[in-house]
Amino acid sequence: MTYDILGIGLGPFNLGLAALAADIPKLSTVFIDQQASFNWHPGLLLPGARLQVPFYADLVTLANPQSRFSYFSFLHAKQRLFRFGVQDNPFPLRREYNEYGQWVAGQLPNLYFGHRCTSIHYTEQTKEYGVTVSDIKTSETKTFHAKHVVIGIGSQPFLPECARYLGHPATIHASDYGYKREQFIQMARITLVGSGQSAAEIFQDLLANGNGSQEISWFTRSPRFFPMDVSPGALEMSTPDYIDYFYQLPAAARAQVLEGQDSLYKGINGGLLRALYEQLYERALSSTDGPVQLNPNQELKQVISEGSTLQLVFEQVEAQTNFSYRTDALVLATGYRDSTPAFLTPIRDRIRWTQAGRYNPSRHYSITADDTLFVQNAERHSHGFNSADLSLGPYRNAIILNVILGYDHFALETGVAFQTFGQPEMRSSKK
Repeated sequence: MTYDILGIGLGPFNLGLAALAADIPKLSTVFIDQQASFNWHPGLLLPGARLQVPFYADLVTLANPQSRFSYFSFLHAKQRLFRFGVQDNPFPLRREYNEYGQWVAGQLPNLYFGHRCTSIHYTEQTKEYGVTVSDIKTSETKTFHAKHVVIGIGSQPFLPECARYLGHPATIHASDYGYKREQFIQMARITLVGSGQSAAEIFQDLLANGNGSQEISWFTRSPRFFPMDVSPGALEMSTPDYIDYFYQLPAAARAQVLEGQDSLYKGINGGLLRALYEQLYERALSSTDGPVQLNPNQELKQVISEGSTLQLVFEQVEAQTNFSYRTDALVLATGYRDSTPAFLTPIRDRIRWTQAGRYNPSRHYSITADDTLFVQNAERHSHGFNSADLSLGPYRNAIILNVILGYDHFALETGVAFQTFGQPEMRSSKK
């Protein structure tokens, strides 16, 4: 059998694609993922942690509000709709959103978890891809055939060079914090590096659940611990209108613009930041709680393993001075980076690349001239900072499906922003 669409990876974006495609009978689809089941950032499902987007920015609603896979449908199926409304917070708990994804995945029979893609080939005569996958449990291989492939494998945890090859058991990326949490909250000294939402959630967890006498230090090279900008003007930059504007900019201009947009996607939820300071104030009233330090303008330069402890070398960015700090555990909330999967090697010549060696997607997210290979959340350099924004997932999926179908199955809104991002249309005034 040759499928219309094969998706590689089943994070929220490709799962949303599977859910939207499930209601289009003429499309045959199949999706694979190496995980045993849907499990979105399991190491960060901390108590109280919430998404930074509201419930209606789910897998499907902004493309098809009548979908049976909406977050409202999930809440109704779980008999939580009234309670969710009463709690008066539109931002879902991270662990409940994960449950929502599992609920959607459980209704789609065309998902193959526990299967890893090993290679992709393209046959010119039949105009189809052969995708070879390996069953992780049995090591058996099989090949799926598809007219279109959508890659949604996500990004990989990034560690700074100074800690990448250390191998110390008490040095972890933030994505693994949940697995080490019970051990780490008992340590006498713990250090956190990073300034985004994940770092703030881990810091809050340590404040709330640490052993009380624990010494907690939070470092970032950023000049401050800043909130994410969620003002209306900023939110309009997570719309198709802004993507249209950003995409047509020269590559050098796009890179320069991105450098100044940290507050739009790297900041901390404002409510969480306020809650942290309330916790810090209450902790300061105690004479028995251990010391807590917040240290902006400090860049980690070296990590030295000294038996069971670690010596960290930082540079004060503005003063350009170095100092050492000793700790028992180190959590690196240093973000994620895109990587090109090895399974694309056999079809590398079919793919459009930038001079920097990145994907060169079209406006509609295709990376081949014939619009048969698409990417999800791998186009920040071409489409803008909102590439990883959950609220843009349904929009991107609707575009991909419209291109594959050859007509506009999804009627997408246009002209949604009040702002004009490019050159304004000048209108003559009557005298």
